[in-house]
Amino acid sequence: MLSRITEKTFYKYIKCPNWVYFDVHKDEDKLHEPLMEKLIEDGLLREKQMEVVTDRQDLCEVTAEDPDEAFSQTLAFMAEGRQTIFRGVLVDKHWVGNPDLLEKVEGKSKLGNYYYVAADIKRSSSIKDDYKFQGCFYAELLEKVQGVKPVQGYVVNSTKEVMPFVIDEFEAEFGLTLSEIEKIVTGDKPTHFVTSGCKQSPWFKECREESEICEDLSLLNRVWRNEVSVLNDAGVKTITELSLKSVTDLERLAPNLSLHRLETMRDQAIAIKDGRHMIRANVEMPEAKVDLYFDIESDPLRDFDYLFGILAVEDGQEKYDAFFAQDPSQEAEMWNEFIMYIERHIDSPIYHYGWFEKVVINRFAAKYGISEIAREALDRNMIDLLELLRPSVIFPLSFYSLKDIASYIGFKWRSDDASGANSVLWFEEWFEDKSKKDLLQKIYEYNEDDVIATYKLQRWLRENASL
Repeated sequence: MLSRITEKTFYKYIKCPNWVYFDVHKDEDKLHEPLMEKLIEDGLLREKQMEVVTDRQDLCEVTAEDPDEAFSQTLAFMAEGRQTIFRGVLVDKHWVGNPDLLEKVEGKSKLGNYYYVAADIKRSSSIKDDYKFQGCFYAELLEKVQGVKPVQGYVVNSTKEVMPFVIDEFEAEFGLTLSEIEKIVTGDKPTHFVTSGCKQSPWFKECREESEICEDLSLLNRVWRNEVSVLNDAGVKTITELSLKSVTDLERLAPNLSLHRLETMRDQAIAIKDGRHMIRANVEMPEAKVDLYFDIESDPLRDFDYLFGILAVEDGQEKYDAFFAQDPSQEAEMWNEFIMYIERHIDSPIYHYGWFEKVVINRFAAKYGISEIAREALDRNMIDLLELLRPSVIFPLSFYSLKDIASYIGFKWRSDDASGANSVLWFEEWFEDKSKKDLLQKIYEYNEDDVIATYKLQRWLRENASL
């Protein structure tokens, strides 16, 4: 019997095709716990989903847990013509779809003068490719069930915004992807290619080991599949082979790739092979009496940003402050306290790592308001260290997350299981049982370690990559 293909299979395939292969063909089971599964798929908790759908007319929910029983319950609701079916299940042979919503619309079908379209509830405010694949999958299943294929798929975000997309525009790519998935399920092992998405797979260790054994070029940081393909076609297939080539040779072998990319990839190969970093350019940072280091903790399952942590460093003295909201009703109060803090440090650089902090700041400012002095300070002073280091330093690392780079320069988090994903699980467990104060303390320590790591990285860049 063929292994079941679900909408989750498409997510796994996009992140790492070997995730699909190992799930089916490895003897051991490696499954994420349900909360982690929702987290990596941009899903929301059921209670948050209910906030999104509770005002819909004639809402019914499929409650059966067995897929076949749930499919029967879904079919019964569809035959009755219920307006909104929550957590429905669609089955055809080894295909199983689990759309968050099935919505009745006017039209002709086997069911009568109506048919159903599918939607998923996601926290994202944009429509990602994996959402589109899943929407196409639901459309295929709906056609088999009701005799009519929906023209559009839908994503509903946490603010109840309905985002449509046209199924036909993605149909060809969906068909090719489904064909590849079917081949993998029946035994074809995909070519391994390490990406940041592989980190979300429970099989990441296996994927990484395979690539390291054969020195695969996908170990290069931020390398594209087409770049690896061009180099492979030119006879450059391993990290060692790339590290030994001159840029002139590479330019002759791969004329379609830019000189800058060829040089960057070659230097990255040398760094990985030798296990050393390379300084390529000067990193410029302002001088200030007080430097601030900033990191935000969020619970995407509730679409809730609950902790703003700041480390202030003055004359080598460190002081950590945390602005915390126990639940969404306290977000505004947390934001106002944070803004007052910023107003007291309008001349201080605010170092952070990656784009996330700026996105959250902009969202909070739009939602809760912000003083002009704080807006100017944040606009002027926020400095993304990742943006600074990328053109200036090549690390012997496949991934440039804060954890990867800070670990390379010698920093260690207090908790052995420290990670952004685990911090969400800790918060969820604490949120459900607030007597577990040790978990809340663990979250504070994790956030404090993040801002200290950002500080240590800034100091390392000053000492190693600044004039």
